[in-house]
Amino acid sequence: MSTASTRQTRVRRVTRVIRDVDPWSIFKIGLVLNLVLYLVVLIASVLLWSVASATGTVDNIERFMESFGWESFRFNGWQLFRSLSVLGLMIAVLLTGIWVLGATVFNLIADLVGGVQVTVLEQEVVANSVEVDHTRQ
Repeated sequence: MSTASTRQTRVRRVTRVIRDVDPWSIFKIGLVLNLVLYLVVLIASVLLWSVASATGTVDNIERFMESFGWESFRFNGWQLFRSLSVLGLMIAVLLTGIWVLGATVFNLIADLVGGVQVTVLEQEVVANSVEVDHTRQ
């Protein structure tokens, strides 16, 4: 006879209470997330500008605006890019500040009401030993 072990997964419901969120970790996560989103939007806008310029859409919009009475209406791509990059950085910093402010307000409210109750599932792996009879083979 030999002993083989089998594994079973046991799941149990556990209630946890979130009472505090660290503003420094929220700042770090928010800053990285906002900077990544900033880069994605910046790269996407450059790609869209390139496609619009290559297909003649930019020229069509410029001619359409001239039909309203402007003598010359031109888009300056580099000026638009610089403005978008500065505006995007300012928005990323502002959103990061809003995240930190939100974490601070959450901490203040959680102190008043006792926190947020969350129910999670915990999985445990339980090893059972089973005897196997090899003499019957």
